[in-house]
Amino acid sequence: MKLLKRFYQSGRHVKLAVILAPLLAIGGYILTGIYLDEKIEEQPGITKALMLQPDCHLLTGVCELLHREIAANIAIEEKQGKQLVYLASSVPLKGILLSVGDGEPASMLSRGTAKRWVLELQQPVTENTVIRLAIAGGKNRFFAEIPAIR
Repeated sequence: MKLLKRFYQSGRHVKLAVILAPLLAIGGYILTGIYLDEKIEEQPGITKALMLQPDCHLLTGVCELLHREIAANIAIEEKQGKQLVYLASSVPLKGILLSVGDGEPASMLSRGTAKRWVLELQQPVTENTVIRLAIAGGKNRFFAEIPAIR
């Protein structure tokens, strides 16, 4: 009770400081977290996960993979009894490795530009097989695991 009486008898600047100090501390904590998160994202050489969109049905359509810095579409197509994997990205890429299941990774080939890639699969992709991607971008690397579903 004495403390409350002392608060009411104090000057305006003290009252304002007592009220604003916790708000400024919480705001500073939140802004520091946002600032440091952006700094970590900007660091070159970090491996980042690509988010698979929920409507991804790789065997029957196109899957979209997203991150703040990159968007990529991947599709599997059958031509003359062979399965081809196509990948198109929003930014130029340095290289892409793709593996099917527990198989060895294979390098995708550029289709004229560094934004369009293709790979002829040695083993066919079947239902519930996992496809793994490793993408080398300009400064960073990205990875994704895509379940092959219809």
